[in-house]
Amino acid sequence: MRERKLVRCETCGAELPPRGDGPGRPARFCSRACRQRAYRQRSGEQQPEAVAGQQPMAVRLPASRDAFIGRAQELADIGVLLRRARLVSLVGTGGAGKTRLAAEYAARAVATYPDGVWIVELAPLTSDHLLAQTIASALGVREQGDEDTVDTVIGALQDKRALLVIDNCEHLVDASAALADALLSGCPQLRVLVTSRESLDLPGEAVLRVGHLTLPDESATLRSDAVQLFVERAKLLRPDFELTEANRPVVAEICVRLDGMPLAIELAARWVRVLAVEDILARLDDRFELLSRGPRTAATRHRDLRATIEWSYELLDDQERAALRRLSVLSGDFSLDSASAVCGLSPQRTLRLLADLDAKSLVVAVPGVVQRFRQLESIRLYAREKLAEAGEVDNTTERLVEWLTSLAETHYVGQMLHTVDDNRPKVHDERDNLLRAVEWTTARRDERLAVLAAALGGAWRRHGHTVQIRKLLEAALTITPADNRYRCLALQELGWFTYNAGDFRRTKELADEAMALEEPRGRPVVLARNLTLLTVVHQALGDPAASVRSAERCAELLRRQDLPLDAAVALHNLGYALMSAGDLERAAELIEQSLPTYIELADPVKRMETLHSAGALALERGEIEQAADYFRRSLEACPEAGLPAVDTLEGLAVVAAHTGEPKRALLLGTAMATHLRKWRLGREPYWQRHVDTAMATARAALSAQAAREATEAGERMTLVQAIAYSLRETVADHDDSPLSQRELDVAMLTAEGLTNREIAVRLSISERTVETHLLHIRTKLDLRTRAQVAAWAVERGRVSSRR
Repeated sequence: MRERKLVRCETCGAELPPRGDGPGRPARFCSRACRQRAYRQRSGEQQPEAVAGQQPMAVRLPASRDAFIGRAQELADIGVLLRRARLVSLVGTGGAGKTRLAAEYAARAVATYPDGVWIVELAPLTSDHLLAQTIASALGVREQGDEDTVDTVIGALQDKRALLVIDNCEHLVDASAALADALLSGCPQLRVLVTSRESLDLPGEAVLRVGHLTLPDESATLRSDAVQLFVERAKLLRPDFELTEANRPVVAEICVRLDGMPLAIELAARWVRVLAVEDILARLDDRFELLSRGPRTAATRHRDLRATIEWSYELLDDQERAALRRLSVLSGDFSLDSASAVCGLSPQRTLRLLADLDAKSLVVAVPGVVQRFRQLESIRLYAREKLAEAGEVDNTTERLVEWLTSLAETHYVGQMLHTVDDNRPKVHDERDNLLRAVEWTTARRDERLAVLAAALGGAWRRHGHTVQIRKLLEAALTITPADNRYRCLALQELGWFTYNAGDFRRTKELADEAMALEEPRGRPVVLARNLTLLTVVHQALGDPAASVRSAERCAELLRRQDLPLDAAVALHNLGYALMSAGDLERAAELIEQSLPTYIELADPVKRMETLHSAGALALERGEIEQAADYFRRSLEACPEAGLPAVDTLEGLAVVAAHTGEPKRALLLGTAMATHLRKWRLGREPYWQRHVDTAMATARAALSAQAAREATEAGERMTLVQAIAYSLRETVADHDDSPLSQRELDVAMLTAEGLTNREIAVRLSISERTVETHLLHIRTKLDLRTRAQVAAWAVERGRVSSRR
């Protein structure tokens, strides 16, 4: 056997292990550390581009050509994360502005990294073979003979306090992860900032999702970063472009329709040279044709919205592409169950695909909601095109319709209400998808239309929508035959809309027709639903005895079912009917009997409704303080703004009229009347009498000037503001406000329902500063809670200077 030649490490002299007789270069070093020391010994001070010496290494950043808009919070977050972690990934969908954000941070952070800041663009690379060489070239590091390029780069950066930005690495994510891991392991002071459509998934990696720019709302269009970006880019092409009262809502709608995505907004803004903003908005349904004319020198995927999304789509495997296509039939946000239905897969497999698509920024998990997701509108429209190309539109939509029909039938036929701990899908969560299903079945005159239209009506009714769904239900009944097993459900739902609109005669006709259809079928829950409608309409038509009879039969029907919450609803409704008929003693007994079950099992909206009933009963009995307590508890049970809050807020207005607070009474009463008119809803006659009496009492107690001011303030008040105002305890007047303008801004934004973080972004200050301002506000005004601050701002009509 041939004697092996002894080979030693060129740096430390340690014996190297044998490599055999195979091909390959002979080993020269025993470890990476020795290789790096050898590099430093060779390079000495002779390569200024690779060794910092006493001067900072060259900063290689692209110069900005236009203004950077927004992202104040994200810039702050990047700095915080890079202090905590050495690898930070900016992750988001194509066109979200990750590259621009990273470049902006890098430019601002040059002083923080004395040994250098670089951006390395990977998008032009089509394979990972040149990845290390691209990094080395960007750093100005020359390759060293036969030394591994990664080791050469590590040797150049090993002792350097530097920032390396690796841009657009989603198509080389595995190789980028391996390279970043090697650099961070060998360079203890290096920080790496990555932009990608998915994270590198490395130990110690911090991930910051880059989403949409702040979007406009009714009260803060000018503070929207999305709108500011549109205006700024439009002015570059048309210097006379201005945001006016006339075009402000149109620009706001453009930004919302484009999901607040910077690339799409910039591409849309380029059209102001030849189109009015109204024309741009009208053409967004064909956005891929419209948004395809970016700057000539930009990369293709930044000149064309379709190309931007295509870049991500081509990186998916076949199963991910199929899932993305099929999810495009879902509108708005969607659940795991609906996604599983349209994909035709098990929930477990669907969840895995959703997680993969979320990681690649092609679906987004809805914050704060378990297992609900959404697609950005542009991605959904692109995926829908792909669905049509694949010939899958009919089959996928049919799966959605079948699932929604099963969900709606379970809700309307199996039980009246879901219990609060019921984790099954809820029909009211699917209102956007129900609308698509209704449109689909209407076009095909499908028998499932009636139950889907009823479900959509129920979902929209609790959110105050009336006109559109009423027309839709009437159209559904026109094409639904009399023997359709779902027809009575649509009749009942239309009956609730006509009842809320004050058309009690029409409601009675609909309920009678539904009753005639349902009696022979013997479905107890469906029958109970109809009896509930008859209970309220008899009361509205001035027949309390018939109202009580309907309520009693409903209670008896549900008492025999194993549905404790539904039985409690029936008892509550019977109690309310008895109260309207004047039997207060028996009404109190039944409402109090139903309350514990409501509190334990009902969702917040139903708890709000029954606590309102308890408050109304206390008013009838002259127990004003008890009534106020029930109404406050009702609002606290469901503090979000919505139609169910109206009756409770009116209850508090009635209480205010009884307790010597006429201004409060008139302000709240006017606010609720304004919203009811906006929604084209009426009050039931029994409750209307209470409210009318209270408003008359309040006006009589005020001067004409004070009554006019309270009325005008109420007409301006949003539901969110009314709830904040009504929940506060009585506070002293502070007409001569001791607050600074910034403190007034914070107080007003608090009244608009913003969180501390949202206020900080709006005012370009830190969250800690917001907390300090709120502390000063409470101290100066002698207030104890955030709700009191909101109420004070609303009552005094304070307006933010940032509007």
